[in-house]
Amino acid sequence: MADMARDELDIRAAARLTGRSTETVRRWVWSGRLRARKLGKRLFVLRSDVEALAGSQQTKPLSLTEWRATANKILRRSAAGKSASDLVLADRRERSGELDARR
Repeated sequence: MADMARDELDIRAAARLTGRSTETVRRWVWSGRLRARKLGKRLFVLRSDVEALAGSQQTKPLSLTEWRATANKILRRSAAGKSASDLVLADRRERSGELDARR
């Protein structure tokens, strides 16, 4: 039982270990992706479970530059170079034409 206690981490320690926020670790517990036990008001998880889950989600956060490049690629593919605002304006023009035709 002593080995089990040393292998347990509280939510804050699990977040530090994975480089995620405490809220993310709590969501893993609430969604059932990570087993936990409650002791008083604190949740404890097994280090091995946290490492396994974090290892299966090895995606480093994107920098703003990387995110922008990815978003631009998606926009170019999906909208033939149109920006989101172009799509919204086109939709508004279509809708206003429909409203004028109904009157």
